[in-house]
Amino acid sequence: MFVSTLTKLAIPVVACLVILAVTRKRGVSWRDDLGLKAASPAGAAGWLVLWLAWVAASEFVIERFGLQQAEAWPAYPPSILVMRIVAIGMAGPFFEELVARGVFFNLFRRTALGPPGAIIIVALGWALSHYRYDLPTIALVCADGVLLGLARHQSGSLWVPISMHVVGNLISIGQSLRL
Repeated sequence: MFVSTLTKLAIPVVACLVILAVTRKRGVSWRDDLGLKAASPAGAAGWLVLWLAWVAASEFVIERFGLQQAEAWPAYPPSILVMRIVAIGMAGPFFEELVARGVFFNLFRRTALGPPGAIIIVALGWALSHYRYDLPTIALVCADGVLLGLARHQSGSLWVPISMHVVGNLISIGQSLRL
């Protein structure tokens, strides 16, 4: 169990380091291209409030239409629990956002698709990466991706969708722990 949990933590951390090293070597600006710069506090707060309202509305839809719920976690030892929370609640969202709304959004927004097309294409790709869920849940993940993409584009900062994604995952972890 320890090795499995450590792997869940190590994979996104190592992948982020590799992506950051490769992008740096290729001359990609972490600040301007990937959006690793601060957002305005008011803008970031506004997006987080909107995200929380969206999560609440999504929970209503999930409950109302019987979509897949977060699965209950078994009783993990405290050290494993902490590592899983860090891996799934923080490292995973950072990695996913770095790839989706950092690298891919940056690539697609520079094409004829522009930012709107980039938001849609990245949201679709990100949703499909959640293939383990049923189709209605994947559609909801796609809508999440559009909102995360809008936040990335409007704020100019990758930290905004990262924060939103972390909050969403921590809420899901809370449900899995039945808090």
